[in-house]
Amino acid sequence: MNKKFKSLFSDTLIFAVGNILTKLILFVLMPIYTSAMTTSEYGTGELIYNTVELTLPIVTLCLYEAVFRFSIDIESDHKKLLSNALSTILKIFIVVAVIAAVFFAITRYAYTLCFVLILFSWSIRQLFAHFARGIGRGKVFAASGVIQALTLCISNIILLVGFHLGVYGYLVSIIIANIISIIYLMIILKLPRYISFKEKDKHLLRAMLVFALPMIPNTLSWWFVNISARYIIIGFCGASIAGLFTAASKLPSIVHLMSTIFQQAWQFSSSKEINKKDGNSFFSNVFKIYSSFILICTSILVVASPLISKIILQGEFYSAWQYVPLLLLSACLNCYSVYFGSFYTAAKKNKMIMISTIIGAALNISICFISVPFIGVFGALIASAVSYFVIVVIRIIDTRKYAKISIDWGITLITFVLLTVQSVIITILPNTFGITASAVFLCVILIINFIKYLPFIKAAFAKLPKLFRH
Repeated sequence: MNKKFKSLFSDTLIFAVGNILTKLILFVLMPIYTSAMTTSEYGTGELIYNTVELTLPIVTLCLYEAVFRFSIDIESDHKKLLSNALSTILKIFIVVAVIAAVFFAITRYAYTLCFVLILFSWSIRQLFAHFARGIGRGKVFAASGVIQALTLCISNIILLVGFHLGVYGYLVSIIIANIISIIYLMIILKLPRYISFKEKDKHLLRAMLVFALPMIPNTLSWWFVNISARYIIIGFCGASIAGLFTAASKLPSIVHLMSTIFQQAWQFSSSKEINKKDGNSFFSNVFKIYSSFILICTSILVVASPLISKIILQGEFYSAWQYVPLLLLSACLNCYSVYFGSFYTAAKKNKMIMISTIIGAALNISICFISVPFIGVFGALIASAVSYFVIVVIRIIDTRKYAKISIDWGITLITFVLLTVQSVIITILPNTFGITASAVFLCVILIINFIKYLPFIKAAFAKLPKLFRH
């Protein structure tokens, strides 16, 4: 058990350093974006970027997910894995290029080439980065993200602040950042030795597609859960309000960061431990720590959201801070969906991860269409929280067939209810009283979790020196 915790802890630490550095760099970009672009320009750039996110799983068939999971297995042939995936993606992009050329000839849409180049460079970077993670090169994976973010920052400063290129500067910066990250991965991992288009294996490719294809509707559904509200808000409230909502959505990325860090390490650990006898005990202990940590951190961020918003949201964007608390609540729920969703990847059974996300996406869109025309952005916030909650409930129930986790329902539900009330109060009363009341709820949450898990925390910290010595 100590070795398992040591492996999970060290992997999490590696990904934490990489992701924190990456996010710190990206946080620097928000003041640049909000000062160098208007709300409409920023909204346009983000929507193009988000449309790339929507298209990515389709044109790649989510093969990067299969490359990651299959690379973990000891018996896997890494050269065949990467070569077959890369060959398939390149063939698809020949078709994409033709479609884009026809689209541009008909519409003369100014950002067509940028869209295609972002999509292609992002696809290749995803494939190479997931391969690095799958073969256990976590440090390289983390470093590639830092390099991408640093390049993005420098490019944006030059193109947005220096040359005032607006949306073009924003999009070209993303392309440059992806390319530099790809070059780094190719050099450090010596990827040419893993790539041979003669290494055709139809049986392997079929197995990869069986694993990966359910991830397409799953990934698309996540996109709808996270992004579709922005399009609905544009339709009913206008591009400027959508720009404010998009800017506010960047702040909960702190919670998403914690979720991403954990997921990157957890997927690797859970895949190794899913079939072992003591796996359930390991999964349960990890959940106790993870759940308490996420709830406390989210509560702290809810209280601090007005202050953080003053730093991140400049000028007219600051009024969007009122959206942040409920967005943080949704981000917290997403952390739980990540934890339980990893069991599907570990067991190579992706059907239900797809179904649960589709249900959440359909619910999110339905509530948005019903509520946004009447209560604006707050309708989208409610829709997001409800859809994430439903996804979590489905996964908690369904994943018991793969891992029987012992959950302390009393402490978990009480803390979550307190967090929900805290978020609602500061949203309804965005003043001194609301902030003070929110701080009181934070203190209660800290006390409850501290009393409940103090013995467990002491035991965990007592083992840390032994973990590092081994």
